[in-house]
Amino acid sequence: MIKLRITITCISIYWALAVSAQAVEYSFNNNCKIELPTKLELQDSELNSVKKTNNGKKHQVSVNSHSGHITFQQRGLNANTKSAFDKYCRVIIEYFKEKSNEPTLGRGDVIPIDKDVLDGVVESAKHNCRSGRAKFIKLISLENLKINGLPVLYYSYKRQGWEGKHPPVIVNVYCVFNRYERVIITFSYRESEREMWKDIHNFILKTFKFSSVY
Repeated sequence: MIKLRITITCISIYWALAVSAQAVEYSFNNNCKIELPTKLELQDSELNSVKKTNNGKKHQVSVNSHSGHITFQQRGLNANTKSAFDKYCRVIIEYFKEKSNEPTLGRGDVIPIDKDVLDGVVESAKHNCRSGRAKFIKLISLENLKINGLPVLYYSYKRQGWEGKHPPVIVNVYCVFNRYERVIITFSYRESEREMWKDIHNFILKTFKFSSVY
C-alpha cells in the first residue's frame, strides 16, 4: 500500500511538472497573471493586443484588452483545425475595479453563504445561459474557497450545449476578491470531457494571482 501511494504521488508530481513545462504565463492588463497549458490558445479576437517574451524559464504573454475580459479556447480553433471542433473548452477572465471608498472582501475574509447568495448565484447562472442561448439544467455546487489566500465564491452548474444541439456543458465560476478589485474566472467544458480538462482546470486555479494583494 505504501509503495502504491508513493507511486501515485510520483506520477502526480511528474504530471504537474509536465503540464507546467508546457504552460504559458499570461499577464492581463498588468492587473493579474495566470498560467495556461498550451492545449489552450488566446481567442483570435484578442491577438492584436499581445506581446510575447521569454525569460528562459517560461513563455510569457502580456495581453492588453479594453473590453475588460479575455477568452481562451481549445487550441486549433483560430486555425480552423477540424479536430479542434470535436472538443469544447473555454476559459474567460473578467476584471473589475471596485470603488476606492467601497472595498470588498480580501485576504483573511470568509464569504458567508446564505439563501440570498444562493438565489443570486442561480439567477446569474440562468442569465448567462439565456445570453448564450442554452438551457440551464441544474446548480451543482456552491461553496467558499481560497486561491492564493484570497476569498473565492465558487459555484458550478450544468447547462445544455449551444441551442441544445451539442452535449451538456459544465460551467465552473470562481469570483476572486482582492479588496479594491475582483476577477471572475469561468471554466467551461463538455460534461463528457471532464477527465480531459480536469487536471488542467486544477492547474490553472493554482497559478492565478493578482499583481498586488491588499
